[in-house]
Amino acid sequence: MALFAARILGATFVVLGASMLVLTWGSYRRDMGILREGLHAQGTVVKKEFLSAPDDSDYVLVYAFTPEGGTRQEHRRHISSELWKRLRPGDRVQVRYGLSDPRRSFPEGQGVTSLGLALFFSVILGLLTLLGLVALLGKVVPESPQVAPGSPHPSS
Repeated sequence: MALFAARILGATFVVLGASMLVLTWGSYRRDMGILREGLHAQGTVVKKEFLSAPDDSDYVLVYAFTPEGGTRQEHRRHISSELWKRLRPGDRVQVRYGLSDPRRSFPEGQGVTSLGLALFFSVILGLLTLLGLVALLGKVVPESPQVAPGSPHPSS
C-alpha cells in the first residue's frame, strides 16, 4: 500500500511540476513577444488598489484601453510602488498589448515576466519534478532481516 501511495504522490509531483514549468516559460515567451511585436495604446487609470499583508504589500493598477479596431478593455496589474505612487485615477498610461490577444496587456515597463523569475521557478519546479520522478520510478528493495553475530546464516 505504501508503494502505491508513493507512486501516486510521485506522479502528482511530476504532473504539477512539469505543467507549472510549461506555464512559466509560456508566460515568459508571451510577454517577450508582446515586448517585441505587441501594439501600443493610450490607456487611462481607472483606480488604484493597495493590498496589504503582514509580510508583503501589493500595488495594483486598474486601467482601461481600447485596442486598434476593438472594444474597450479593463485590466488589473501589479505594478511597482514608485509608479503606483505617481499615478492618479484619470491619468494617461501607455499600454502594451498582444496583437492576437489584447486581453494580455500591461502598462509600459511593468508586469513583464522576467527571465530571472522564470529561471527561479524553473529550478524549484525542476526539483519538484525530479523528486516526483524518484518517487514514481524508484525501486523498492525489501529490508533484509538482521542477523545476530555468531548465529547461523538463515540460508544454511
